[in-house]
Amino acid sequence: MKRGERLMQRVLVSGYYGFGNAGDEAILMAIVDSLKKLKSDIEITALSADPQKTKEYYGINAVQRTSPLAIIREISKADLVISGGGGLLQDVTSNRSIPYYLFILYLAKKMNKKVMFYANGVGPVLREINKSMIKRVGNMMDLITVRDEQSRKELENLGVSKPPIIVTADPAFVLKPISDEEGAKLLKRLDINLCSERMKVGVSVRPWNLNKNREIIAQACDYLIKGRDSEVVFIPMQHPKDYYESLEIVKLMKEEAKVIAEPLSPREILWLCGKMDLIFGMRLHALIFGAMMEVPLVGLVYDPKVEHFLQRIEQPSAGKPGDLDLVGLCNLLEEAISDAAKSQKQLQKKKEELTVLANENAKLAIKLLEGHK
Repeated sequence: MKRGERLMQRVLVSGYYGFGNAGDEAILMAIVDSLKKLKSDIEITALSADPQKTKEYYGINAVQRTSPLAIIREISKADLVISGGGGLLQDVTSNRSIPYYLFILYLAKKMNKKVMFYANGVGPVLREINKSMIKRVGNMMDLITVRDEQSRKELENLGVSKPPIIVTADPAFVLKPISDEEGAKLLKRLDINLCSERMKVGVSVRPWNLNKNREIIAQACDYLIKGRDSEVVFIPMQHPKDYYESLEIVKLMKEEAKVIAEPLSPREILWLCGKMDLIFGMRLHALIFGAMMEVPLVGLVYDPKVEHFLQRIEQPSAGKPGDLDLVGLCNLLEEAISDAAKSQKQLQKKKEELTVLANENAKLAIKLLEGHK
C-alpha cells in the first residue's frame, strides 16, 4: 500500500444465505446493492451455506457459515459486522437461530468491531434463555434498525435499551425487477404463456402442516380459475420445499394450474409477481414482492411477521392456515379483486414510503462504518 492510501473498509454480513430462499437472497442482494451504491470501495463478505454460489451470484466474498475458523478470521478483518435482515431473531422455526446469530455479534463486539442489526425482524421469542441472550447482546449493539414496529416493541420488552432502535423497512424494497425483455425470455424458458385477457393469480405456499387446508386452498384456486376465468401460477420462494408443497395442492385441484419448476432469482420473481393481478401468499417475501410491484394481496398468516406486514400496507389477511374456511376465503379473494384499483393506489403510496425507509438502513450502516453513531 502506498503512503497516504487508505485500507479498503470491510463489512461482514451474517444471515440465512445460501439456502435458496428467495426472500433471504433478496435481502442479501439489497444489502450489497445499497451499501455499494453509497460506498463503492468497500469489501463485503457474507457467511453462506453455499459460499461459491454466493460469490458468483453477488460478486462478493463468501465463507462457510458453519466454519468457526472462517468466521473468526472474517470478523477479525471486518470494520463492521451486520446481522442482515430477515426473521433471524425468533425461536419458532428453529431454536438454533438465536444462539447462532447472536454469538457472531457477541464475538465481533468482544473483538472491538462495530456491530449492527440491519432491518431485523424480531420475535416471537418463547424460550427464556433466548430472551436473556437477546437482551445481553442487543444492548452491546452500536446500532439497531428493525423492519417493523412490532420488532421494536419486542426488543424493548426484552430489555434492549442502550442503542437507538430505528424502525425502517425490509431491505428488499430497494430491489428492481429484471427488464421486460429478460422477463419474456424467462417465460419462454419456463414454457409459460400468460394470457393477457385472463386474470392472473400468483400463489405462494410453504410447508407448514397445512393438512386439510391444502384442500381448501386447492378449491379456492379452482374457484378463481372457473368462476373468474383466472390463470393460477404457483410461485415457489424456496426450492425444492415450496415446489413440492405447491405440487401437493395442484394434485387436489380439478382445474389446471402452473407451477414454476425451477429456482428463480429474486429479481426474476419480483418481475413475475408484477405480472400478476392478485397474489395469495404465505411467504412474507412473496407478499413484499407483490407490494413492491403494486399488486393487490391476500395473505395467509403462518407467522406473526406476515400479519404485521399486511397491517402495515393495509392489505387483507385470510388468517392462520388452521382457521381457513372455503367460503370465507373465496369471499375475501372476491373482495380483493373488486377493490383492486383502490388497493393499487394504496400500495403505490406504501411502496414509496417503505422504499425510502429501506434505503435508510444502508445510510445508517455507512455512517456507522465511517465513524459516526
